[in-house]
Amino acid sequence: MNFLKPFVILILGAALYVSGCASVNTFVVLLPEEGGAPSAVTIGAGNQTAVLDKPYSAAAVDAKSNIETKTIIAEDANRTFADALAAQPPQPISFTLYFETNSVEVTPASRPTLDALLAEVARRQAVEVQVTGHTDRVGSVADNDRLSLQRAEAVRAMLIQRGINSSFLRAVGRGEREPLIPTADEQAEPRNRRVEVIVR
Repeated sequence: MNFLKPFVILILGAALYVSGCASVNTFVVLLPEEGGAPSAVTIGAGNQTAVLDKPYSAAAVDAKSNIETKTIIAEDANRTFADALAAQPPQPISFTLYFETNSVEVTPASRPTLDALLAEVARRQAVEVQVTGHTDRVGSVADNDRLSLQRAEAVRAMLIQRGINSSFLRAVGRGEREPLIPTADEQAEPRNRRVEVIVR
């Protein structure tokens, strides 16, 4: 299971008083990226600009377009933007399910991941799911295209059985074209026999 988090900034507008600053029109905070990946945003007002490039760096813009930068703590950001954070949809999350050889059966080792996927989809009020099937390089390209789509469709069917609207589910097969582990042709590789699911 992997969590995917997009670049996020929080912006508050309209006459907000922020710890020691004069009344400001806009207050911007850069949130940390998942896994610590670098990110940045440039704030412009009038003739001034400021770059926020560290987690929890912030900029306050007053009515005269003056920009004051500072760093705040996570607790302050969470408190100031509590309503906005609560309104955000859950972050996208990805799941990888592995399959038996030449089969649409999930391996026993992937059963807990399948259960977690089904629970996550049931937990979300609105959901969009991308299901992508893959194979290893054993067999013909045409057969692997067909098998990868069958695997994706099998997972899609499970999600529909759990009550997910079929119009929110997209299933595609990529055959042997995108191996997780590159191998020679006709070499079996269990990690390439998989379905990747992204839940948004």
